[in-house]
Amino acid sequence: MVYNEQCRWFSGYKPCKFKRSCEACPHYKPVETRIAIVSLEAMGAVLRSTCLLQPILRKYPQAHITWVTLKQSAPLLAENPLIDRVICLGPASAAVLDFLEFDHLFGVDKSMEAGALVERMQAKKKWGFGLNPNGVIRPLNSFAHYQYEVGLNDELKFFQNEKPETQQITETMGLRWERDPYILSLSPSEIRESERRREMILNLPFELGGKSKSEGIIGYNTGCSVLFPYKKFTVPRAVETIRQWRKSFPTYSIALLGGPEDHERQLEMKAAFADDPYVFNSPCRGGLRSGILWMNTSDVVFSGCSLGMHMAIGLGKKVVAWFGVSCIQEIDLYDRGVKLQAEVSCSPCWKKSCDNEPKCFDQVSPQRVADAVKSVL
Repeated sequence: MVYNEQCRWFSGYKPCKFKRSCEACPHYKPVETRIAIVSLEAMGAVLRSTCLLQPILRKYPQAHITWVTLKQSAPLLAENPLIDRVICLGPASAAVLDFLEFDHLFGVDKSMEAGALVERMQAKKKWGFGLNPNGVIRPLNSFAHYQYEVGLNDELKFFQNEKPETQQITETMGLRWERDPYILSLSPSEIRESERRREMILNLPFELGGKSKSEGIIGYNTGCSVLFPYKKFTVPRAVETIRQWRKSFPTYSIALLGGPEDHERQLEMKAAFADDPYVFNSPCRGGLRSGILWMNTSDVVFSGCSLGMHMAIGLGKKVVAWFGVSCIQEIDLYDRGVKLQAEVSCSPCWKKSCDNEPKCFDQVSPQRVADAVKSVL
């Protein structure tokens, strides 16, 4: 029996997706370069790092790509046609990662855990960031020096740098930046399910006694990471914003979108519109892939600088994003949206707590948000 061990589709574990003998197989696709990407933490950053996939394949057309991440981020990479294998970091994968050999390894994260893993894994050439034996993050070559300096110099990061994060990480890996998009892929069955959910939201007002179905859907990503609580509006400001949308876009439905940590917040928001069938509270506890499908129902998504914003960008949605804590210039909406800066002198700051008044999350007016949504609808 002939086995094509260098074929992209061969694992040695079970039949490949073509379910046929390797001998004279017309689907044989040889691997010339084996690539590993290590991107573990900050789920939005993991999704953003998918912008590296197309530049990698331009430089290494016959590459086999392995992505190493944490279990919580793996759903963001599911169904991605450019990733050949996802390995979730954990006790069971440690021996595998020690044993595998790669031609190129791209270390995206600047963290001790990711840096140590990058240093330990076997690769002929390493790019991005690693770790020295003293626990200090280090750039692995000259291409990484600019992004390394951005992380160490607040003046450069907050005020001088004009490069979006996507450009920075692409250039850090020695790749050619062509403003490549994030890639957040849905399976055919997921697309059908998302379309079903969209029709349900659109028809709900008519089914509940309204005069007609909705004209479209404005998605509101209501939450953010618990590490940076100021990246989301307060519930009262969120309610004000939705009220303004109901005035400005009376024929559109508003879908509240969030994760399990946003469940109680969204119940409060929906309570303010208990008798309004145009405000829909999507389930928050169905898992990350389900949340992606709910977001995909929207025509435009409003969000703070959070995972939800990155998901909307990855889905190719029109996006209105507001910024207070984080750096507005580091996010690329790919000409499909509007970025709003909170009107406070201390932005950006990247602080997890704040004693300043007024808070940045109260300095983006509902009218500004409505005007921005109108401009992209």
